[in-house]
Amino acid sequence: MIGSTKIKVCGIMHAADVALVTHFGADYLGVNCWAGSPRFVNPALRKNLLREIKPEQRIAVTVNPTLSETQQLIDEGFATVQIHFDPSTKACDVQAISKKLGTDKIWLAPKVPNGVAWPEEIISLAKTFLHDAHAADAFGGTGKRSDWNRFQNLKTSHQNKTWILAGGLGPKNIVEALGSKADIFDLNSGVEISPGLKSAEKLAEIRTLLLNNKQS
Repeated sequence: MIGSTKIKVCGIMHAADVALVTHFGADYLGVNCWAGSPRFVNPALRKNLLREIKPEQRIAVTVNPTLSETQQLIDEGFATVQIHFDPSTKACDVQAISKKLGTDKIWLAPKVPNGVAWPEEIISLAKTFLHDAHAADAFGGTGKRSDWNRFQNLKTSHQNKTWILAGGLGPKNIVEALGSKADIFDLNSGVEISPGLKSAEKLAEIRTLLLNNKQS
């Protein structure tokens, strides 16, 4: 935590970056377990990487995982599985996953176009939701700004849930993002030198900005 702000840093690929973002104050570290991502970490490398991350901070980032895949990630040592999925395709049975793992072990990140309402039927399936920028050909990690108005409406409507704001957050907009009252901010491409390589300078800049603009 930085001041009163909880932070997740996603796209962790290297042990050195684990140390960097932990020193920075990250509460959660996301490891991409989806082979379609430029930040994908294969299972053999994940084993060593997870040793560097505190158990409660380990977040497995996935896209349309099966029930068995999510269970395998928990068995690997991840505390939580972050599930990106498109509700309109039914390619991922989030209801079955929620029933098996429990609502506290999954973060749901539905792919919903800007301006379109989130599917209400998923709200009961998890305690935590990640709101990311929409892209027709991608599942998060685009570096684009998400629909902050929809995010604020969701947080207001479902105050008993934990809401994570993602999508292009970095030094240029993190202070403005504080106005969203997000429970957790998800940093990725906005604090990178290149995909999967974090920038100490950008992280330090964000830390200074957050400490100077503490949330009330």
